[in-house]
Order: sequence, then structure tokens, then C-alpha cells
Amino acid sequence: MKFLSLLFTIITTCYVPIIFGQNENCTRPNYRCDYELSVEKLSETLGKKFNEIVATELGSDYSTHFEVRTASKVSRNQPSDNDLLFTIASKITYKLSSAATILKDMSKAINGNNTPSFTYPCPFNSIRKSVFIKNVELFENMPLDPKSQMLERFKDLKVKRQYYLSHIDYATDKDCVTMPHSNLRYLYHKVVHPASKFVVFIIDNNMSSGSLQHAVRVAREMAYALQSTDVIALKMTNTTGFLKFDDTCSKDGISSLGNATDNNKLLLREYFSLLDIAPSNVSPLTINKELKALLAEKSLPTNKLFVFLTDTKILKNETWLKVFPYSTNDDNMKFAIGLIYENDAARNSSLGIFHMDKWHNHSSNHSVLRLHINNSGVVGQVASAFISLLPDKYQNNLIITEGPLWEATERDFMVSLMLPISSGILGLDLYWSDLAEDIIYFKDLNLKKRAFVMDFTGKVLMHSYFPRPETASEKIKFTHLESVEAYDFIHGVKQEMVSKSSGNFTVTDQSSSKSIIYSWRWVEKLYIVCIVSETVGKSFFNKTNISLARSNKEILFHRLDLFPPKNGKICRHFKQIATIDQGTVYLSPSSFQSPFTYLYDMGNGHEAVTYMQNYLAYLKSVAHGLLSNPGLKNEIQQDVGFLNSLLTFYKNQHLHGTYSKYIVRRYAVTESGVLVMYPGTVLEYDYEPVRRPWYTYALENPDKIVLTPPNLDVGGAGYVVSISYALKNPLHPTIVVSMDVTMGFLYKLLIDSMPLCEKAHIKCFIMNNRGYLVSHPGLMDPNSSGPIEQQHITHKESMIATDMLNHKGFVTKRLCSNFYDKTIQRFYEFNTSLPNILSNAVSGDHCVHYYISAIPGTNAFIGLVNASCVAASFCPCSMVDRLCLNCNRMEQTDCECPCECTSEIYECPNTNFTKFNQEIPLCGMMPENNNHKSHYFHNFAETLQACFDFQCETYSTRSSCLGILGCEWCQVDSDGHSQLSTPYCTSQSLCFNGVLGAVTPYGEGTLGHVSRDVTGNYLGPIAGCIVTISLVIAVAIYCYRQNVTTASCHNLYVDGPAETWPDADVQMSHLQSDDTHDLSGQDKLLPAMEIEAPISPYRVVTGYRRPHTAGGSDHGYSTMTPHEDSEATGFSVNDPIILSDDTKSDISCPLPAKIKPRLKAGDLSVTVLPCGKNSVLAPVTVHRHMEAS
Repeated sequence: MKFLSLLFTIITTCYVPIIFGQNENCTRPNYRCDYELSVEKLSETLGKKFNEIVATELGSDYSTHFEVRTASKVSRNQPSDNDLLFTIASKITYKLSSAATILKDMSKAINGNNTPSFTYPCPFNSIRKSVFIKNVELFENMPLDPKSQMLERFKDLKVKRQYYLSHIDYATDKDCVTMPHSNLRYLYHKVVHPASKFVVFIIDNNMSSGSLQHAVRVAREMAYALQSTDVIALKMTNTTGFLKFDDTCSKDGISSLGNATDNNKLLLREYFSLLDIAPSNVSPLTINKELKALLAEKSLPTNKLFVFLTDTKILKNETWLKVFPYSTNDDNMKFAIGLIYENDAARNSSLGIFHMDKWHNHSSNHSVLRLHINNSGVVGQVASAFISLLPDKYQNNLIITEGPLWEATERDFMVSLMLPISSGILGLDLYWSDLAEDIIYFKDLNLKKRAFVMDFTGKVLMHSYFPRPETASEKIKFTHLESVEAYDFIHGVKQEMVSKSSGNFTVTDQSSSKSIIYSWRWVEKLYIVCIVSETVGKSFFNKTNISLARSNKEILFHRLDLFPPKNGKICRHFKQIATIDQGTVYLSPSSFQSPFTYLYDMGNGHEAVTYMQNYLAYLKSVAHGLLSNPGLKNEIQQDVGFLNSLLTFYKNQHLHGTYSKYIVRRYAVTESGVLVMYPGTVLEYDYEPVRRPWYTYALENPDKIVLTPPNLDVGGAGYVVSISYALKNPLHPTIVVSMDVTMGFLYKLLIDSMPLCEKAHIKCFIMNNRGYLVSHPGLMDPNSSGPIEQQHITHKESMIATDMLNHKGFVTKRLCSNFYDKTIQRFYEFNTSLPNILSNAVSGDHCVHYYISAIPGTNAFIGLVNASCVAASFCPCSMVDRLCLNCNRMEQTDCECPCECTSEIYECPNTNFTKFNQEIPLCGMMPENNNHKSHYFHNFAETLQACFDFQCETYSTRSSCLGILGCEWCQVDSDGHSQLSTPYCTSQSLCFNGVLGAVTPYGEGTLGHVSRDVTGNYLGPIAGCIVTISLVIAVAIYCYRQNVTTASCHNLYVDGPAETWPDADVQMSHLQSDDTHDLSGQDKLLPAMEIEAPISPYRVVTGYRRPHTAGGSDHGYSTMTPHEDSEATGFSVNDPIILSDDTKSDISCPLPAKIKPRLKAGDLSVTVLPCGKNSVLAPVTVHRHMEAS
């Protein structure tokens, strides 16, 4: 036995250098070895291996696993653009007409001029609740009479809110005092004071902190009620000059005057949050001169309002009245003083408004209003009263449509229909996601169509490339058509659209010789719905007369907690409810004729169970027409039967397949959004698989196996990689099959195929065609402290990335436009048709050599690095955001991380970037990541028995343990740097990433406090009690102090008209609702539930960073924003442009950030550097080949 072992050692020692090094000195660090043949062979081996995996584990040869029962022909022809437009426009028209009818009925209930404002339901009490209005008679007044076109479900009109805004209380509902009505006051003044306004805030900060706080709150509420066309300025009495607002189009990027936009309101809020009392003021005459100079600075709106917020010092010294720049020849200029009275005894304050036109003329009736400022509703009422000093102008009994406006509490836009009457404004709020659902879920099987809806000014309000509002990480920014369809001819197309109620317009793009057809239809002279088609060669994705087989297999719905398997049991697969007896079927929102109605129904608590029972009964019905369709698309029943037959094969492979111990789950989805999964799993109801990276990238890379970079599987499996493949066949619908494997499995494939990858000076990695790493030693190293998700080749191998840029046929830096957040994305594109092995482009005697080859049949590359030293290379990345460090130019040979620049500069008047902007293509639909709400029943799952026993302790070597589900090779002690004397294989939760007791991204582990011998700790409960008591005392003291200073702990300033949540400390616990922790009603279905992020296959971009271990530094990664960097990549449909090496601009300064970082008190002491023509000012992290051995 010893002889055989010795013989094996000798053979291995001799064999490895011959095959992989071609030289016995290959292992010498300072000797250059040629690994080209080795890398070529490795790429071929991996290509065959991935093809084998997809064929045997996912059934890419689908016909061999399809069980035919009965076959039927189903037509899947897409309707023509004109027919589709008619349907979309008719549905929107119906909903708007229904709301208008209700609004007119409401006006009959208002009696006289003494009716106060009311809101139903109250804001915050109405989260995920709406007014269901059912009125069959509405059909009788329909202008287009779309009875035959509409589903019966559309008789249920979903109204977010009904309200009446009265003139007598300045649009403030006193019964909803816990929530300021900023959105409603915004709408009120939009109707009553539609003309542009110039509002100047003069705030005296030489008064008590309580008075200053009241003044700031009033000014803030006034700002929220203003329109984006209004102009604002802020003057503090203790300093000279004005607050500087963002002005992208000005030379310095700032201005003393700013439009009341979202960004400027946010900047105002941040400034107010840092404001403190001042020991003295400048003289009133100095302020007067500054205000006069401000009036002469540039053209201003006709209506002007100056508001001076101060305390009673003005009654003792009337010199302060001279701050106002009185004018005898301007009747449109109004002056008002907000006088704050403090009552120390009652610990309360009141505020009086003095109209200075009357006071200045010595009138005795100068007070307009005086109220006690004891809650947020009063503050809003005072703010609204100030604006009401301006002249009003509106027409009664004419319905006005406003919006869409962002409402942060709903993660959606609202469209408001308002009817002015003599005593006030009546209104209804509708969900924009309801009105525009057919645009949001617009399906284009050819990837060459897009749809949008715009208003008559040309502003695009919804686009099929927009993210779904509920999943958007930031508020979607509406932009003009010229920025979306950036062609020379678009102006003519726009003129046709706004002048004709419907039509088609065909143009030819000279640069690409393709024809573009614009088809449009009006919606009640409010909106224009448009579909854009690009004529290209016939797509393989168009199918007619598809042969579909119906399976008699039992259908198991994914809600296992509600509909458990009849002949099986539910169990726990990592952290999720699952079953191994059968796979499950999931219907996504895009599977329904009305996706919004489905989402609305699923958020309706116990009623959701009834809806799901109806869906399940319809899917199980064998005879067509036996049960009425509960709202599903026509092809869904056939798709479910088609995919359900695949689950038997998935189950057999998962339980007995060669790679079963490395695969977390298998799943398949059709183009209609039907998904099946094994093991059967509970999914969140708003999960949309056809928008996920693994699906969209598979469609964009036909006939290629797609590897998606590691993402955290919040289902509990750790970091996983998705392997997906698109199945295209005229005989069945387009299907994407996919599976999640452990990150360790990919690395195991590498080292098993090429053992040399484990050598100290050798690194092997896999990256995708955007340069994002799929496998890399740095992602597996327990001594590394950087992030794992969204790691780019420029992050880990900056020297190689710099050199690769010299290979012009291999890598290209590209641009594309994300118009919904007004950014220009920069990213890399690698040529997957690379015919040869790529190596160092710069000749010379290097100590770092690399070899890269495309993996055949995939979107990925294999790379090998031979580093005998630590080499330096400069590849800058921003440490605080995703902004490029120099937005003025982009050179092909300059290494930089994927980043973005603002495109708002292109919207400035007289800009010379118009032509440049036209050359930047659209990024296309960005894949969704899990940065939104989710509903996972982890607590419920913890009570269940595990589905699988991974038996980690049975694996005795690192090689055998690597990649096994739920297992980690534990090699670093709990101190984070000491190596264990005897490494071992154990559960992932006990030794995440190889560090004993490391805190996992799921909150498990106790780094620094775990040893293998620990059996218990009696100090935990005692420490927990002490911490709990301390927190209770702290909260009590805080609330007491708040009551002393502001009379309330619930002064919320949240729902601004422009997505502004004014106070950073607003918690969901503040919301006045019995079930505010549940935004969907899901918690009513299970007694024990925890709201968690969703599981794979839909990913979540987390802020998790591995705990610092040996080495300490994370090289700046801990401050890098993961952003969906997106694979900034899914820039699908269009071919982005390439900038030439000499591309430059004449802008003198770097473009401003699209979002200003939150200011902190410590930021006020920074040194301000001048912004000159050749200056670039940004924090950077320099990557110096940080992963070299």
C-alpha cells in the first residue's frame, strides 16, 4: 500500500509539470512559464463540462424529458401594434372616465362654503389599502363603450384616496393631524395658484432653539407645497449671501436661486437639519440690499412672496421691517411676517401671520392668522396660508389631471383627478401602476419593441424600460422624448404625435439603415400611448400553432404554507419553506391580464387565499371552459401543464444526479412568466422572473450557457452562481432553464480540471462577458475582507485589466443612457468570439503574466495569472458612489471601474452636447435585483425539519468539502487570522467563508467569541436584559425631551410632493396602522412570519461585507457602493457606442452627482478647493494588484 502511494506521488509530481507547465521549472516564481496550451485545454474542458451540466441537470434537450399526454395547437401570434394600442388606450380611458364620474357625484355632497377639508382614508392609515369603488352604472357613460374589450374585474376601480381641500382651512384635514398633507397641499396650490411663483425665505436664527425649529418647519412645509416651476431663495439673518442651490447649467454648478425641484427640496431639508442658533445678526439694511440685488439677478416669476420668520424682537425694534425690498410699482410683490410667540409656562408656541402690505400702510387689520403650533397639521396649515397670500386663478367645475406624483409610502406614483368648486377642491388619487400597467409589463419577444406613454409636452411618464415602481431603488425621473428617442428625426415624429389623435410614422435611421415605426393613440387629450418597432430579420422567438401537451400530473401551488402537498410533507431547505416530494408552480404578475389587479388582490390579507384557490382550480381543470378564467392570460394554463411535466425530471436529478450535492435548486420559466421550481418553494407574490438577470441575459445570449456572478441567496444557501440557458423551439414556448449552484462548486471545477490553480503564485478565475467575476480565489479566501457580490476584474486584477485594454479586439469600453435616472453608464464588453489565447499586450520582462481564453458555448472566460511579485497598477474607483472620476472624457486605454455620469447636463439650454447625446444608445431594460420588500417565512421554516442532511462532517479533505451544499472548510480560528491546527468540514452557519464563528450575512455567528468547545453561555440572557432596560430608559428620556421642546413625539414630515421624506428618523413604527409592518397583508396568512429579503433565483444586493480578518484592510471596498453595477450591463437590446480615444468635452468641471450625499455635521469643516478647468476633485481608491500573492 505504501509502495502504491509512493508511486502515485512520483507520477503526480512528474505529470503535472508536463501537462500544465511544459517545463519542470514552471513552479519557480521567477521563471516565466508558457501556459497557453494549458489554458486552451482548460477552456475546452470547462466548455464540455458546462454543456454536460446543462444537458443532464437542466434537461436542455427538452424533448427527451417531455411526457406527452394530450396535445393541442395554441396560437401565440402577437396582436398588431394598432390593435394593442387600442386595447391599452381603452383601458386607461375607462379607468379615468370612471373616476371622473365618481368625482362629479362627490361634488353633489358638498354643502355650502363651511365644509372643512377631509381625507379618506387618512394618509399612512391607508398604506396598501384603498377605496374599492364598484359601480356597474359607470359602463353606461363610457365614451368608447369598451364593454366587449373589458374584463368584469375592471368594474372594481381602485382609488387610493378621496379628499376635499377647503379654502377655509387652507387644505388641512384636522382629523389627520399625525401626517402633514404635503402632497395634498402641493395639489391644492397647483390648482389654486398655478402661475409660477418666486418665494424668498428670510429666517431669523438669532432666537431660541424652539422658535428656530418652528420657523424651519414652516419654511420646509412651504417648500414642499411649491411646484418645480416655482423659484426659491433662502436668506439667514446671521450671514451675508444666500443658500446655494444646485444649478447644473450654470458655470459654477450652483446659484442663489433655485427651482423648487426634488433635489433642491432635499438640499433645503439637509441644510435645515444642520441649522443652529446664531449669536448675532447682520443689519436689516444689509439684508435689504442683498434682496434688492437678488431681484435684479435674472428674470423672475411675476408673483413674488417674501416671508420673514422671526420672534417678538420685531415688535420692540421696527427697524427689522426694513429688511423687505418694498416696491411702489410692483403690485404682484407680497410681504409677510411669521411672528413666533413663545409661552414658556405652557411649553407651547403660537405663530401669527402678518400681511405687510396692510401693516406697512398702518392698517389696524394686519393679522391674517394666528394658531398654536402644537402639531404638524397646524404647521402645514400655516405654511399653506402664507402661499395663499398670492393671487389665485382657476376655473370651477373643470376636471384637472395632475401627476404622476411619487408617494414614498406606497412606492408608487399617484395620478390625481381634481374638480375645483367655489369652496375648495375635490380630488381622487389613482395608482399610476394601475393606469399604466400595460406599459410596465409590455412584452417584446423580439427584443426590438418598446412602449411608452407621454403627456402632450413630450415628457415620458412610463416606459417599458423603466423599472417597476415598487422595485425601483430611487424615484424614477421623467424625461423628455428627445432624451429617450435620441434621433435627428424625433422632433418631427413628436409634432405628428401631438397633432393627430392616432397614426403611424415610419422613419429610417441612416446610421444603421434600419426602419423604425412609431404607432400612437391619444388617451382623452391627456396622454399619448406609443409603441416603437424596429424592423429586423425574422426572430426565432415568434411562434404560431405551438404544440402544447397537457400533463395529468398534480399541480402544486408555490404557497406550501396554505396548500401543502397531499401525499408529502413540507420541510426546511436552508431558510425557506420547501418540499422535496414535488416541485411547485408559481404565477408571476406578468401571467395575468391585469398585473396590478393581481398584486392588489395578493396584498389583501385573507382574501388573497380565495383568489389563489380560484387560480389553482382553474389550472387544474381538464375541460376547457368548465371554469371561468379568473384573470390569467390565455396561454397560462397550457404553459403550466407544459412546465409541470419537467418537474419529475428535476426531482430525479436533484435526488440522484451526479452534481446534486452542489445544486441549490433548479427552475424553469416561460416567456409568459410561469415558473416551476424544485425543490418546491414559497416565493413572494410580486417576484417577476422574466426581469431577472439570469433570464434576460440568457435571452440576450442565444445558444450560450450564461453564468451570472455570485449573489447572496437569502434563502440561506450562502453565495450562489446561476447557470441558465434559453431553449428556443418552434414547437414550444420560449423557456429559460436555470439552476443555482454554490460559489465553491465553480472553484472546485477549476482546481479539479487544473490542479495547478492551487499553486501559491497561480490564480485561476472565471469572468463573464461584462468583466464581472464568477469565480476567483479572492472570493474564496477566508483572509480576504472585501465584498463578494458585483466584483469586477478591475477590482481584483487591476494590473491585468489595464493591460487588457490594449487588446482592442478583445475588450471595449462602452456607453449607454439610463434615461429614467438620467445617467450615462460606462461599462466593459468582452468579445466572446475570442479565437486565440490572450496574454500580456505590453512586451517586456514582467513578473505578472496572464492568459485568457473564451469558454466555448458560454458567455464566460477562463483566466490564469502567474504572479511572481506584487506589481502596482492604477485603476481608480469612487469610494462613496458610482460616479466616474472624470466625466469629461473616456479613453479606451484608461482603466476605471464600471461607473456612471449624470446626463442632466444634456438638458441645459444652449448646450453643445446635443449631437453627442444622440450618439448614446439606450441601456434597455435593467434587470431587477432584490432591493425591495420581500416576505419570507423564516421563523415558520425554522420549526420544520430539514429537507436534506448534508453530513458535512463526513468530508475529510478540503477538496471533497469544497462546494458541498451547506458546508464550509473551516480553516481560520475565531480571532479571524490564526490558522486552525486541524481544519475540518462543518456547517456553513458555524464557519461561514472558512472562519470559525464568523458573522454570516444572515446575522448568524459570533466572530471572536466562538471556539469548538463552547457548549453554552449563561451571560447572554443577563446581558440582553440589561440592554433592553437601557433602551427602554433611553426611549423614555427621548420622548420626554421631545415633549418638552416640541409638544409631541410624532411630528412627522414624510410625504412630500416630490418623494421627499423630510425627516431621516421616520420609522415604520410611526405609521398609524394596525398592520404597518406588513405592506402586503401576507402576515395575516401565517402566525409567525418575518419580513426578509427574497431568495434566489431572484437576487438581493446586500451591504454585507466579510468581517476583517488577517490583513485588516479591505482596500477601500467597505466604502464602495455595490449598486446594481449592474451588471450595468444588461444593456440588452441596443449596441452601445464606443468612444474614441480622443473623446473630450469642453466642460470646465466634473459633472455634479445625480444625488448629493447626505450632509453630516462633521462635513462642515472640509477644505473647499477651487474648481478649475483642469481640476478633478473626487475621493478615490487605488487598486494596486491587491490580490497578488
